[in-house]
Amino acid sequence: MRLYYKIILFCIAFTAHYQSIIALPGKLFLNDTITVVRIKKIVIAGNKKTKEQIIRRELTFTEGQIFRLYELDEQIEKTREHLLKLPLFNFVTIDKEFVGADLINLYIIVEERWYIWPEIRIINYERNLNSWWETKDFSKLDYRISVLQYNVFGLNHKLRVGLSMGYTKEFFIKYQNLFLDKRQRHFLNVKAKVYYRDKQIYRTFQNKLETYVSKNDYAIQGSEFELIYNFRPLFYGNHFFSLAYLNQTVEDSLADLNPNFLGDSNTSLSFFQLRYKFTFDKRNSREYPTKGFLITAIIQQQGLGILHNNGFHKLSLYTHLKRFYHIGGKFYGANSFSLKKTFDNYEVYYFKRGLGYSDYLRGYEYYVIDGLDFALLKSNLKFNLLPRQIVNVRFLPLKKFRKIHFSIYLNTYFDIGYVYDKYQNDVYQNTLSNQLQYSGGIGLDFVTYYDKIIRFEYSIIKTGESGFFLHFMAPI
Repeated sequence: MRLYYKIILFCIAFTAHYQSIIALPGKLFLNDTITVVRIKKIVIAGNKKTKEQIIRRELTFTEGQIFRLYELDEQIEKTREHLLKLPLFNFVTIDKEFVGADLINLYIIVEERWYIWPEIRIINYERNLNSWWETKDFSKLDYRISVLQYNVFGLNHKLRVGLSMGYTKEFFIKYQNLFLDKRQRHFLNVKAKVYYRDKQIYRTFQNKLETYVSKNDYAIQGSEFELIYNFRPLFYGNHFFSLAYLNQTVEDSLADLNPNFLGDSNTSLSFFQLRYKFTFDKRNSREYPTKGFLITAIIQQQGLGILHNNGFHKLSLYTHLKRFYHIGGKFYGANSFSLKKTFDNYEVYYFKRGLGYSDYLRGYEYYVIDGLDFALLKSNLKFNLLPRQIVNVRFLPLKKFRKIHFSIYLNTYFDIGYVYDKYQNDVYQNTLSNQLQYSGGIGLDFVTYYDKIIRFEYSIIKTGESGFFLHFMAPI
């Protein structure tokens, strides 16, 4: 009898110790949470143009590595996010195949985008579509003819060259992502442009921009050349070091109307500029993220004392923090905080940027809040009204455009900001500076492929003004 009990106890102990092991043909599972697998082979397919080394640079795993199964699934999702953040692919799938008790093959299948875009674009020189629509001034539109090519040589290089006519007459060329080493950690970017305009925004009056129109050939002309070195040691972090030369010359009449346009009644200003930018990007999407965070920090010095630049020097410090998170179910949240501090020796209106440009309070689209320093806090609550849908449009002639994805988000938001303008002049009646401003509203976001976003918003601002607004970028 005692032997019988001993056998039973032994079986119970054996079962308790090894209950997590279940053997199946060709697979070994240890409760999924402790399964150990080795990557035997990584197969990449679908990259007709893109070099395999560009894709492998984004992988968070390599052949021969050992993972618990749940850890491998996490790395697969991270790799998929990395690849989709490149402007190279519309869709990325990564499949697993067990080829032994603890061996696994990974298959990465990419669907490449269309890479060459001849562009005939109408570009609004106003700060946004809404401020342009208020006046419908067609003279403030640029008509751009250019060629944009992504993935040059299959190496994720980006080339853009073109001409602008209309508000700005300009020739420009940009070449980006030229890597200098096999590990693709060091890159060079080059930018150059020459331009002139017969119209130029020359001052801010009652928190709106006013334009000077030249009766001669030009109101302003200039050129800019920039060399950028990019160091990317990790998947998420980027360091940018740039040296630029900028030159501007304005008509005497413009300088007479606003002596501070180039500062101290100057009609020309030339200087070198040093800039350092750091980004740490752990968002799950570059264009419309729902999870993760982005950190941006910029230090910029304009005027190095090398040229005769009328004593101009300006040091700017800027930081931008964004956070995106899943609240639960179909609800998502987002917050951003921007802060700018500037040190200068005299006012130069041409480089004076507060809120109303790339940083702005929603609902204040018709206004600018000029100043050298500002703080801005933005908050969003979103509901995924229509989850991501994929539709095959078979009648489209080009295969790369047939597979379309889209989703819709309903959101509500609140923004609050403050701009400090130490050069504020009561004559110009820019009353929004040096006061706390805030706004709130509701919106509808339509997100689709090729990073396209359409936002419809209704906002109310501190003064009680309200309105409908249209945008083509993510709210945060």
